[in-house]
Amino acid sequence: MKRLVNSFIHHLKLYFILVRLSIMNVFIYRANSLFFGITPIIWMATSLIFISVIFSGTKELGGWTYWEVMLLLGIHELVFLGTWMLFADNLDKFVYDIRTGAFDRVLTKPVNHRFFISFGSIDLTAIGSLFNTILILSLSLSHLVIKVSFIRLVLFMISLLTAYAIVYLMYFIFSSLSLYFVNASTFSDWLLEATDFDRYPAEIYSRGFRQFLFLGLPILFFAYVPTAILLGKIPLIFAVYGLLIILWLYLISTIIWRTGLKHYQSASS
Repeated sequence: MKRLVNSFIHHLKLYFILVRLSIMNVFIYRANSLFFGITPIIWMATSLIFISVIFSGTKELGGWTYWEVMLLLGIHELVFLGTWMLFADNLDKFVYDIRTGAFDRVLTKPVNHRFFISFGSIDLTAIGSLFNTILILSLSLSHLVIKVSFIRLVLFMISLLTAYAIVYLMYFIFSSLSLYFVNASTFSDWLLEATDFDRYPAEIYSRGFRQFLFLGLPILFFAYVPTAILLGKIPLIFAVYGLLIILWLYLISTIIWRTGLKHYQSASS
């Protein structure tokens, strides 16, 4: 137990050092950071226009009202705000380093390699999405009357934390395929595009496709499950299902990672 605590403290100290270096990097390239900070705002504006056009011809979408869908979009943004800030850019860099041979330098560092490639820096340019998230969540919650019990609120928070874990594990799995394939960035790009399915109510999809998005490619656990739990649209047991998904994905990610490292051959060799 003591060894586990010491390891956690060690990685926490390392992470704070990496965060400090990331902040310094933002101030060095301020113009570039400002540009990428504005981009999410423009993207969100187009998403709002698209949803508004859909609801201009209907009052509900799969049984969800306009503001319920907006809440879903807001939580989707909340999940991916953390995703891009904490690990997505790092894993993209990992795929690139594999292709160029720069990953060799990581293997020489006296740190947990999986931790380092996942959380080696923090992308503060994604902070532009924070304003989107706050605005959408504030507007949607102000237009909705949600009766939330204590247990439902707790399970909502658990499912939200579960969403971050599932996104990370899936992104890590797809990125780790670069240990096997030359151009694995295609897999990560495909996963990113597939996450758009989670921006809309699951009820609009066919039963078979909906089951696939729950069990085969558990994208609906990103934002749909937390939002649906909060609104009382699905049973609370889905929060437990999310924890089981984490165990399943962690096992797969560990196998792919360890096996890939054993067969890794540097591109520079």
